[in-house]
Amino acid sequence: MKKKVLIAIIAILAAAGAAVAAYYIWFHKDWVEPEVDEPEVFHDLEFDADLLIGVWREGENYYRYNDDGTAVNWDLSDDVMEDEGSELTWTLEGDMFTHYYKMEIGGVIPKAFKMEYLEIDTMKYGDEYGVNHTFSKVEELQLIQ
Repeated sequence: MKKKVLIAIIAILAAAGAAVAAYYIWFHKDWVEPEVDEPEVFHDLEFDADLLIGVWREGENYYRYNDDGTAVNWDLSDDVMEDEGSELTWTLEGDMFTHYYKMEIGGVIPKAFKMEYLEIDTMKYGDEYGVNHTFSKVEELQLIQ
């Protein structure tokens, strides 16, 4: 008889231990599961579109960005002056810089760039093919000369 009581007590203790273990595993999963370090989330950079307003130069290639979202592109190496340049519109949202070229036969062609750097006198951006551009801001007096 003592043997049966001893087996019953061991069975009750084993069941109680299993219940306590199940409780901790179920409700305290952080105790069982290792902590996972989440990587930092990198947000897109924000740039001030007002810094774009004005004339920018890369070699003989020029852009005049206006505050109404319009622009003109001309290239002196092709003997094209500002009044003969290509008209376009532009947007700068976060670090996404987009030119929308108006075609003479109709339609608009977008060209997207990733803005990398934009300060008062220097601008750097590149496209998805790895073509990068670095422009310097031009003072109005330099255009006249």
